[in-house]
Amino acid sequence: MHMDAQEETWHKGMLEDHMKREEMGKNMICDVSPHIMLNSRGAWEKLASGSEGLPFWEYPLPKLEIIILSTFISWRFFDILFKKLGVPIPRFTSMMLVGAVLSESFQPMQMSWFRHIFIPDDYMPNVAETIGTFAFTLNWFLRGVTTNVGMLKKSKTKSTAIGVTSMIIPWYIGKIVYSSREKSSILTMTRMEYSISIFTMSMAPFTCINMLLTDLKVVHTEFGQIAQSSAMVIDVLAFCMSVWANVSYSYRIGIRMGVALMIFFVFLYLVRQAMLWVVRHTPEGTPVKSIYLYIGLLLAYLSHIYWTRFLFFGPLGAFVLGLAIPDGPPLGSVFIKKFDSFNEGIFLPLFGSFTMMKLDWSFLIKEIGNGKFLHGHTYECFSFLLVLYVAKFVTSFLSAIAARMPLRDSVILGIIMGTKSSFELAYVLQAFEKEIISLEIFSLLGIYILANSLLTPMGIHFLYDRAKRFACYGRRSLKHKSELQLLVCINKPDNITSMINLLRATAPSKDSPVSCCVLHLLELVGKATPTFISHQLQKPKPGSRSYSENVISSFQLFQEINQDYTSIHIFTSLTSVKEMHEHICWFALDKSSYLILLSFHRTWGANGYGVTSDDQTLRHLNRNVLKRAPCSVGILVYRKPLWQPKSIESPCRVCLVYVGGNDDKEALALADHMRGNQNVSITVLTLIPISKTEEGSESSQSQMVDTCQVEEKPGDNSITYIVRMVEDGNKTSEILHSVAYDYDMFLVGRSSGMGTAVTKGLGDWTEFDELGVIGDLIASEDFPSRASVLVIQQQE
Repeated sequence: MHMDAQEETWHKGMLEDHMKREEMGKNMICDVSPHIMLNSRGAWEKLASGSEGLPFWEYPLPKLEIIILSTFISWRFFDILFKKLGVPIPRFTSMMLVGAVLSESFQPMQMSWFRHIFIPDDYMPNVAETIGTFAFTLNWFLRGVTTNVGMLKKSKTKSTAIGVTSMIIPWYIGKIVYSSREKSSILTMTRMEYSISIFTMSMAPFTCINMLLTDLKVVHTEFGQIAQSSAMVIDVLAFCMSVWANVSYSYRIGIRMGVALMIFFVFLYLVRQAMLWVVRHTPEGTPVKSIYLYIGLLLAYLSHIYWTRFLFFGPLGAFVLGLAIPDGPPLGSVFIKKFDSFNEGIFLPLFGSFTMMKLDWSFLIKEIGNGKFLHGHTYECFSFLLVLYVAKFVTSFLSAIAARMPLRDSVILGIIMGTKSSFELAYVLQAFEKEIISLEIFSLLGIYILANSLLTPMGIHFLYDRAKRFACYGRRSLKHKSELQLLVCINKPDNITSMINLLRATAPSKDSPVSCCVLHLLELVGKATPTFISHQLQKPKPGSRSYSENVISSFQLFQEINQDYTSIHIFTSLTSVKEMHEHICWFALDKSSYLILLSFHRTWGANGYGVTSDDQTLRHLNRNVLKRAPCSVGILVYRKPLWQPKSIESPCRVCLVYVGGNDDKEALALADHMRGNQNVSITVLTLIPISKTEEGSESSQSQMVDTCQVEEKPGDNSITYIVRMVEDGNKTSEILHSVAYDYDMFLVGRSSGMGTAVTKGLGDWTEFDELGVIGDLIASEDFPSRASVLVIQQQE
């Protein structure tokens, strides 16, 4: 009886508070009633209590969970849909699209429970909006952490000129258009609405452009690098213009803002020194203490509050504070690893979707339906935005042409500089909340930002074909090249020894010198832009830690031993895993390399038996490089030392398996470079299908001629020829097994024997297609010997 009375009292208080909340409406932001529980007593409460019970979505926590879950599923649906369709739409655009779809879907409905949850007509959606604003501030803080301010110092004259002109000229054109309209007609937009539109359209934030280029996977291109540098110049210019606009508005405001900026920058300097102290006192290889991360987050939100109160646009304060955090490991990367994915995937969609739900979509639909679109309020706004976009595009395009950029790259750069995304959306939202612009203008600007963020990546994707970007540079081959120009890629410390052994086998000599660029690849975490370090130009400071210390010392020692005929240039590249293959290809193109050497993704034990690691990320990298490389590519499967450890002068026995084709000819050209080494003996094992000899085909004769092209040097007995006739793949496998223990390394073309009787029946058992049929056979665990394998592919 006592429990029933308590239950009845609880339900009575719950219903009274529910009625009070309905009366207060959306003015209530937080629920402070002691009678209302945060969560419901179960999904069956309504059935069990009848009219006295409330649906579970009336409670604060279930309602918030429904909002977060629905928003997450919706934006992921759009994101996956666009990827399946091959349309490169950025993630934040998908988040905005969710708000647009949900808003329009609920407009025709009257009082449905789903509308009651999402449409902000009571107190609860304000909590979701607050979380979204919280996520947006955190996102901009993290973008500040990943931004390298040093890029501004490295900005070339080209980037500076494009940045300044693409900001100033559209801004002045906007002012001129506004003045002419003000004199010639009656305006429906206020002066402040025009000012907000001009500033929004003239901007090109670095973080938004960097995220767009990263999503489109063109961040390594020339126009991508110039666009980012130009955007950073625009950011500085826009900040100065904003400060000047606020200072010139009023003398008192100017004094207050100047003092506030001075205090903040002193605070910023102290935070920077404190974070550097944290980095210095964190032992290498150990994670940063969590307390420092929480202090950093607290300071970011305090900066947001400070800028909102004394300066302008609060999220910018969090971004500027993020610039004071040292990017990269050990501090910046930890911020990104711990907070970025969770924030972007779960909470940030609330900001994008709920902001778009604030728009008055019915206003635009009504104007179009009444025929007022071409001469009313909507026309005045959209025509002005179109003029500003064209001005920005043309200015950026002509500036790029003047800087001697290619025509297509100039067009793409113009499109990039006109992109709009999260920053502009938040900026116009703040203007609307401060009642600087009306709901109609806010709606039109929001619709324009959504349309721009949808069409811009489509335009870039249409103009720029990533799969064919290296085709115009021509084919690069090792054949008839006296100097061997290599790009050696080091992914992990295990690759150092194997690559140096392979370089020893390439026989640096007077007739065949070796020019080698060593690229140490490190995963980019906690940085917005790829970082490139030349260890010839950028010497580490005394006492500082180098990312590539072991790589540098090992290859410098190799150069000292072979200094007469070898030049080694060592570089470190910090880039994201998804873009690492792009960086390799662009670097090979820039350094005029003719062969890229990669390590196989599997690592074997010390005796060559048993797989100790299987890095699928490295395998994905190798496959992408094979598809896009601007030169030949070699994948080294290192299982056995090329020289016996007890005798460094012992000969290295190399077997070239030759069947014919471009890849085999490229492997033959590499073997020609190796034969100059007195400690390397080369055997060319030529496999000729019996069907060819029976038919008297000229292919077999051509095959023999190709293999004899390396015998032109007189008095050289470093090469041996073996010819075998085979009728199918079984015979090929038998021949290779018979010579398995005779060699230390096999040299194979990736496409060797494919489509011929030599590999007939073997292709069905291929495990790693990047090695080809014969290369996969020799590198398999079932092959009796543990010889190393180098698979060569000529540029596709």
